[in-house]
Amino acid sequence: MMALVLALQLWQPVDWRALLPLYEARATDEAGVRDVAMFLMREQQWAAAEPWLRKLGAAELLADGLAAMGRKEEALAEYAKAGTTRALARRTELTGDPQYLEQALRRERLPGYLNDLGMMLKGTARGEALLREALAAQEKKLGRGHPEVGTTLNNLGSELLAKGRLGEAEAVQRRSLAILEATLGPRHVRTGLSASNLGDILQAAGKPAGEAYEQAWTIFNAQLGLRHPWTEEAAAAASAERKLRSSGSKK
Repeated sequence: MMALVLALQLWQPVDWRALLPLYEARATDEAGVRDVAMFLMREQQWAAAEPWLRKLGAAELLADGLAAMGRKEEALAEYAKAGTTRALARRTELTGDPQYLEQALRRERLPGYLNDLGMMLKGTARGEALLREALAAQEKKLGRGHPEVGTTLNNLGSELLAKGRLGEAEAVQRRSLAILEATLGPRHVRTGLSASNLGDILQAAGKPAGEAYEQAWTIFNAQLGLRHPWTEEAAAAASAERKLRSSGSKK
């Protein structure tokens, strides 16, 4: 089963789909989209709940709206106008080009940026170094038991698995899973992702992985549904593990 990576929230998602009727009525041109964005800032409850939104400029808000509507090139142009560190990170997210995230890191070495660039450079010495730098910064600022620490540990575990350093990977991944279970709960999707990665590591090491895969499947099935790709992958991995162990016990 392919190792799953937890992406940190470099930008907070907005439920633009729920507001499609508003877009259809008013977002017929750039001014309309900007008007809708400012309306959201002023009227929607999440604006009050998320103070960081108040710091965004109109160009950045417009870019978020355009990106959410699939108007990628227009969104990229607006992010370029915005010129903020966050806008650089969003340009990497939309294009897959790490150069913008590299620029963002030259401005601010934020753990989220370090984490994401580290995963983009997976399999390299620098990628691992960036993940470890993110981890150290999070532990210092947030504490060793914070869920974002658990997220970065998950990504580091995936990195170590890719490099074949299975003993280190298992220790890191078990710590990730323990943190996420304690902070987010045993039924959270992030917990399921961490359990799935632990299964991959144990399987690669020739150790029983069924319990980890079953945990991942239970979470994904409950939270995402039976037909979600992650649920199906966890089910397949758990089934393969059962067959492997069954055939081994008959020898």
